Amino acid sequence: MNTHSVSREINIEQLIGDINRQCRSAGRSYFCQKDLSLHLDNLPLGLEGARNGWYIHTGTEEMLGLGIVKRWRTSSLSSSAEFIDREREQLLQQGLSPDSIIAGGWAFDPQGTKDHLWDSFGPSQWLLPALFVHKTAKDTKVILTMFLKNDRSITDEAHYYAKLLQFLQRSHMISGKPQLVSSSSKPSSAEWTRRVEQAIAAINAGSIKKLVLARRVDARFTIEPSVTDILTQLRTYNPATAVFAIKSQGHTFLGATPERLLKLQGKELQTMALAGTAPRGHSQDDDHNQIVSLLSSPKDRREHATVVDRIRQVLTPYAHLNVPATPQILSLSNVHHLLTPIEGSLRSSASLLSLSALLHPTPAVGGEPRDKALDWLKRHEGLDRGWYAGGIGFMNLAGNGSMWVSLRSALLRGFTAHCYVGCGIMRDSVPDQELAESEWKLQAMLKVLGVNN
Repeated sequence: MNTHSVSREINIEQLIGDINRQCRSAGRSYFCQKDLSLHLDNLPLGLEGARNGWYIHTGTEEMLGLGIVKRWRTSSLSSSAEFIDREREQLLQQGLSPDSIIAGGWAFDPQGTKDHLWDSFGPSQWLLPALFVHKTAKDTKVILTMFLKNDRSITDEAHYYAKLLQFLQRSHMISGKPQLVSSSSKPSSAEWTRRVEQAIAAINAGSIKKLVLARRVDARFTIEPSVTDILTQLRTYNPATAVFAIKSQGHTFLGATPERLLKLQGKELQTMALAGTAPRGHSQDDDHNQIVSLLSSPKDRREHATVVDRIRQVLTPYAHLNVPATPQILSLSNVHHLLTPIEGSLRSSASLLSLSALLHPTPAVGGEPRDKALDWLKRHEGLDRGWYAGGIGFMNLAGNGSMWVSLRSALLRGFTAHCYVGCGIMRDSVPDQELAESEWKLQAMLKVLGVNN
């Protein structure tokens, strides 16, 4: 790829016209890509003005996609897997670089209760961005991708990319801190506690081992919460998580998830079991006691083992796995979790999305056995989770990438943040304690929204 230096004064129409002519003269008939040289300090700013895009920060790298060159909507993650894998191959044949990135995600249960809040997202969607930024400690790469068969004129095409570049390069405008107007829970705390009791009764009936119940807290503010500010704070307060945002038709789903669903690099894979939770202590000694209590809790250890067993069962036919015998502790800003990191090497052909479809939903977000748990949730949970507890992630055209379970998250729609949380219910769960656990987990999002300040 050639590298073009871009500034605010550049003639974008001339640049787009040159790119178009160069690609067509080279025999390209579908896509064209060019590297751009840009100095970018704050990538989340790009999402503030764009109607569609995505952002992922993993601690070692930061990625941003703005605009749409191509979008795929599918009815579920499982239907995405085969379809997107075919599309990847076709995009390579049409001239795109293997390093081109597709990002997106999927709903927890595409067949579940429908809520208009998630209309712009749908069951599953994936985006090939018009502008892609990849930032590491070493350098920043910006790739412009054009679809040559677009029916827009050169002038319209130039205007489209000029707006995206403007979003990338503008300064952060401070609009004031949102003030909380009202907040409410769906279902109410009392109703959710009753549903926990129902879940415990269903487990004690013998056919279900575990259920994960979700709830939602809606916080309305005086002004629209800033996506940039939220993502910046999530990165600061949650360094051990993947911070993400998916923006679709002006609405933003974002969060800081501690749970990787699957990473695939060549034949090497990584995943994890993450289940079992305790709050952070108020002092160093108290924090240590919380960890000791979590590690020795029969309820949390059984809940965790359920997730480990499911992952082992699903992936063993496809990979040689290394599964530690005992969990370790993952400490976040607000809670401790039991964590078992799992690595493996593929021994049969399988893609990132096809394996993700087999793993989702894990017992950490759905229940066990999966089908019975999902059926119970459809009948009793009474909440459309949307993309909460579904998944988000990215992959290049070679098939390498990462997927995460979309936890500790919120959907931003105008002045309202819809915050989601879930808890794993076992036969010896205590409803009031599960409610308290949901409140601990909610702090990851409510804190950065300023709800409790």
